[in-house]
Amino acid sequence: MKIKIGDKISELSLPNIDGTEFDLLKIQGKKALISFYRYSSCPFCHLRINETINNKSNFGEGFETIAIFNCTLESLQKSSSKHETSIYILADENREYFDKYSVQKSGIGVFVGSVIGIFRFMKAIFIKGFNPLKSLSGAFTGMPVDILVNKDGIVEQVKYGKTTIDHIPMREIIEFSK
Repeated sequence: MKIKIGDKISELSLPNIDGTEFDLLKIQGKKALISFYRYSSCPFCHLRINETINNKSNFGEGFETIAIFNCTLESLQKSSSKHETSIYILADENREYFDKYSVQKSGIGVFVGSVIGIFRFMKAIFIKGFNPLKSLSGAFTGMPVDILVNKDGIVEQVKYGKTTIDHIPMREIIEFSK
């Protein structure tokens, strides 16, 4: 089922890249951004995580960020080594939550995102050093999903991306976080 505004996210339990098990109880009573990404070394995905981490000081106190990839934990650990661990980066190897929340796949979305996002792609690879071939595990054709949940776990905003670069704008996330 696709997530809608007003839905409650009540269950999410996956392995984190730091070796711990993430559970929603860790963020209970806090606002959060939950994002579904593509494969383990997707440069678009890691650039977005980098931008999120770089905006951490602009977020409201106690705001949490959860990034979920459809890949093995080992592969995600390799490709996420450039990120400090102030956010949760989780592996959903068996697509449990990707399928539960109807995270889509689209070859056309990958193509269109790659064309219109060519400068983001170049920045991710050549400036930030995110190698798209470092660890190829997961859904190459996956489309992103961003979910903003309030302190009660209720969805206040959701965006099912149509392309690989289609996310809730960072300024809206910052505004929501406060």
